[in-house]
Amino acid sequence: MNKIKINYQKELEKIIKDIDEEKVPSLMLHSCCGPCSSYCLEYLSEYFEITVFYYNPNIYPSEEYDFRVEEQKKIIELTKTKNPIHMIEGKYEVEKFYEMAKGLEDIAEGGSRCHKCYEMRLKEAAKIGKENGFDYFTTTLSISPHKNSQVLNKIAEKVGKEIGIAHLPSDFKKNNGYKRSCDITREYGMYRQDYCGCEFSKKETEERNLKKDKENLRKEMIELAENLDENYMKSSDEKIIEGLLKSEEYINSKNIFCYVGKRPEINTSIFIEKAIKDGKILAVPYCVDDKIMKAYKIESIDDLRVGKYNILEPDPDKSKEIDKKDLDLIVVPCCSVDMDGNRLGFGKGYYDRFLESIKAEKILLIREKQIAKKIAVSKYDVKIEKIITEKGFYKILSD
Repeated sequence: MNKIKINYQKELEKIIKDIDEEKVPSLMLHSCCGPCSSYCLEYLSEYFEITVFYYNPNIYPSEEYDFRVEEQKKIIELTKTKNPIHMIEGKYEVEKFYEMAKGLEDIAEGGSRCHKCYEMRLKEAAKIGKENGFDYFTTTLSISPHKNSQVLNKIAEKVGKEIGIAHLPSDFKKNNGYKRSCDITREYGMYRQDYCGCEFSKKETEERNLKKDKENLRKEMIELAENLDENYMKSSDEKIIEGLLKSEEYINSKNIFCYVGKRPEINTSIFIEKAIKDGKILAVPYCVDDKIMKAYKIESIDDLRVGKYNILEPDPDKSKEIDKKDLDLIVVPCCSVDMDGNRLGFGKGYYDRFLESIKAEKILLIREKQIAKKIAVSKYDVKIEKIITEKGFYKILSD
């Protein structure tokens, strides 16, 4: 049975409608930041005498906390109000936040860690409000489109009953509240942060931004590759394969793992055939599922069949699996790479997982025109220190 969602904006409007115009009620407003409070202050100050309670021990790092405090003061000064607005800055109790978050560090944003964080901050706001005789308390948090107003209000209602102070229901994102907050902060030239505040949300945001940057660069590089001149590609591929065959890494290797290039990747079929002819044990990738890739030995390019992602791969029932720890040389594909050895794959993560903890030599093949100026990487991305292009062999210095 589905639970009925409460329209907390409507609940707020009912309370506002019953306010005695001759007695302005007092409101303890917990604020998560200046930008989020902007619309809340503009809206609520028509009906309440507000005290902004800035209590956010979750903010990371401390420089960010200090900056957000100043932005909070700034928006209070700039807001034109019917009733006065005051401010109390709570303690920056970082240890209290980390104690609360212990064991919940890996929970995704919006989950139980966040709910406990809401409760921690709302309890402090309710206590201060109760001690100072305020009529209501509430929080600006519901203005965020990323915050669940149903969860927030239920937590606040529970806290209000425990402390003994009335909670003012709210869903400030309603009635274009979030849009209005963006307009106000843009008008005043205010800093608008791109993460909620804590170390964990900062990390999540950075990872999201990194993924987005990679996706954009991947699209750009795929489009570039698809529009390369055929003669340039053919000529470059021949020089790249020649360079690979002449390399000490190839000459000294016995067990080689090489991808089967599919246009517009480097055409590796000539290399595969030559390596087999030279008596090398040649293995190619086989994608077991969406995460695992294994190495299977082939005797000829004719042993391959069209498989996952419409690429040529071995038949695991007819080919012998080779333990990746026994490989001497791995020829690595890419969508692009920069000259620091930072590789951009095709987004599946097969090679980053496969290359993890392998001692084999790794050589990446790339045409010069497909090299990127800079590729942002995460801790999971494996750096490739040897690159072959049509212009030569590059060895990247380790950090």
